[in-house]
Amino acid sequence: MAGSGEVRLAGSLSIGARVRWQEREWEVVAWQGSQVTLLPQDGEQAPRAVSYRWLVGADDFAVHSGNAAPDAEDAALGGWGHQEGRKEEAALWQARMVEIDTGLAPGRSEHARGFGPETTLAQRCAAMSARMAADGVRCSAHTLADKRRKWKAAGENPVVLLPAARDRRPGGFTDPRCLAAMQEVVARRAHASDVTIDVIREEVEDLLHARYGKELGDPAAVAALLPSRSTFYLRMKESGLADALGQPTRARAAVASTPPLPHGGREVVLRPGQVTQTDTTPLRILAHGDDSRPTATEMTVLIDVANHSVCALMITPSRPRDAESGQAGQATRAIDLTLMLAQAFAPWPVMPGWDPLSAAGASSLPFGALRAADERFTEATAARPVIRPELIIYDQGSPYVSEHFTEVCDRLRIARRPARKKTPTDKPLPEHFFVTLAHRFSQHVTHGWQGRSHKKRGRGIDRMPLYTIAELQQMAQEWVALEYQQTPDAGLRDPFRPHVVLSPNEMYAVQVARSGYRAVPLSPAENRFFLLRQWVRPGKGGFMIDYRTYQPIAQDAGHYREILLRGGSKLPGRNNQWECRFNPYRPERVWLYDHTASTWVTCDFRLRHLLYDPWTADMWQEHAERHQAAGGSKQNEEVIALSLAQRDRRRRSRRPPPKRTGAEPPFQGLELETEQLSHDPYAGLEEFDLSTLRPYPALPISPMAPPSAPATSSLPVGSDDVGPTPDSGQAPHPLAALFPDDGDGSGPQALTPEVPAVVDEVVEAELLDDPDPDGDDSEEDEGDV
Repeated sequence: MAGSGEVRLAGSLSIGARVRWQEREWEVVAWQGSQVTLLPQDGEQAPRAVSYRWLVGADDFAVHSGNAAPDAEDAALGGWGHQEGRKEEAALWQARMVEIDTGLAPGRSEHARGFGPETTLAQRCAAMSARMAADGVRCSAHTLADKRRKWKAAGENPVVLLPAARDRRPGGFTDPRCLAAMQEVVARRAHASDVTIDVIREEVEDLLHARYGKELGDPAAVAALLPSRSTFYLRMKESGLADALGQPTRARAAVASTPPLPHGGREVVLRPGQVTQTDTTPLRILAHGDDSRPTATEMTVLIDVANHSVCALMITPSRPRDAESGQAGQATRAIDLTLMLAQAFAPWPVMPGWDPLSAAGASSLPFGALRAADERFTEATAARPVIRPELIIYDQGSPYVSEHFTEVCDRLRIARRPARKKTPTDKPLPEHFFVTLAHRFSQHVTHGWQGRSHKKRGRGIDRMPLYTIAELQQMAQEWVALEYQQTPDAGLRDPFRPHVVLSPNEMYAVQVARSGYRAVPLSPAENRFFLLRQWVRPGKGGFMIDYRTYQPIAQDAGHYREILLRGGSKLPGRNNQWECRFNPYRPERVWLYDHTASTWVTCDFRLRHLLYDPWTADMWQEHAERHQAAGGSKQNEEVIALSLAQRDRRRRSRRPPPKRTGAEPPFQGLELETEQLSHDPYAGLEEFDLSTLRPYPALPISPMAPPSAPATSSLPVGSDDVGPTPDSGQAPHPLAALFPDDGDGSGPQALTPEVPAVVDEVVEAELLDDPDPDGDDSEEDEGDV
């Protein structure tokens, strides 16, 4: 599929790359918008401009090299020539190996002493060792022989002869446990009065004995972890701890609160999506829950570090576990993070009622260039850039470390890096965004704003008309596109114009002009991998998920039958179970994945026709628990479905809250395109000329005349619902059971009376000959007939 190819190769295709397409070798020479210019390597054709999606979606497309070919001069050095001093050293070793191997130095026609034709390889190695010793370089003959073998095995590449650069070991040979203890003791003293290094050494020694005394068992072994007095002073100076002790108390406290790299350091971020940060926090806004009661909310946001743009945000309900009823709590889950992540791969649409300035065409985004590169950008696109994350920094909450979220990130090739526990400075952008959200958005939501604490909370918050979670989601997205993305941020400045403060959209426009933009559209089949996974065992009657039976739709019934005939999935460790994907916010439809053909089988809930209103898996679980508490079983899906349907009917029959009209939709998450577009049966037909259409001649029929041909029965053959009439000897009318019997022995009035065919002919003849069928003579004619 094209979508998966784009995700796989989006980061490897660049200017100068060599690719394979249409069974030929090409080189990428230009890239403008969505058009890629390819130059054939055989020189038989002129350069071709093709669409990026068409190129990466081809079956034989492959990237052979990500960059242009290196120069011939530096090819043998393997990149070492760009480092100062390494190129000359490699050339010197290359000349030595050539002289040992051939006996002649490069550029000379006479053999040097000890390298004649009569000498052996061992003698030439000894002669070269002696020459190098005279120059002050110690290298034995055996070492030279080993270097020559390695040089020949590497294709005579001199890079293998260069000594590897040794990184200086931090802390020297001091034990790392002692270095960690030094950092910890100095951090403890950050808010206290200043002390000397001798006091720090004594506290480090006490900490080592307390922490490793039981582990090592011998006090002498613990004392060996601490270096000598002079070495301890040297390590304190090398690590900067000695300078930190000499600073004022406020400066020492500021340094101690700064987290170490890579979490709290200033990373070099040059392009959008290179590093992103995400976090979840309470929104402090009450919303109208699914149970018609006020519920708390949470917000999860994904922010790009390069330009501080909001890549995606998600608002979810949050409630604690009810101790009395035993109802499970609800908070942000892995499916919510996945739906939030899906926002980053597609533009936001402008919803009805939004401000016109929230559109991308009216903002500082390069809308024309983005629309040329991505056809999904239209006039109805919100002013928020589409940023594909490459690295996500997240906290260690359970949804972020879940198997489902990890699987989705791995499928999209998104790297993940956890932040430290209880360290908000590791992801400062989301923390700052939440403060901005509370000041500039949340407190302006008058219906439901709870204040920053319970001491400052207003009265009657839970009794006022509240917004639904879907409405809060739309309001937050409009605020981001209209205000946040277009407000200048003091932390965003162009390197070429440092005196100008830019907004997130303006900073994105500067960065995307240098790094470029590549659309990564995901097909509905790929979006289904974002949903939750459930392993099921299909049967003749379908399969079950949470005691709900799912059956294939009519279009996929043949494919489902093929799956049953195979007997099992044959997947290792799955006990012949098949993979199924479903959305807990829209559980009426699921998709069964056929891994043998990489296709999907669409299945619907067996009792879907009973549930007209939107429902979720949480609502189903709530009614199942109520039914079980009343003595029923969770497997009785008919009773649970009817209870869920009656709940919605009761909710609609209640008196609506003030200042609200219409139904109150439950929380359904975000819309994710998982349905394939329906096939148009009239597509491809030629346009019909209506002028060639001729009316069909109509025949006059009398309302009193019986049908010319007996009506065929709509009941199936052999049906015993209505038996034959014993008096007449013929079968009754198929709808005879719908008409009541008058009790006089006569048949229903709707049945066809027995009239000779001759009367039919006479009536038709009179109607045709009568010039005035609506006149006064019509009644007399009817009586005569």
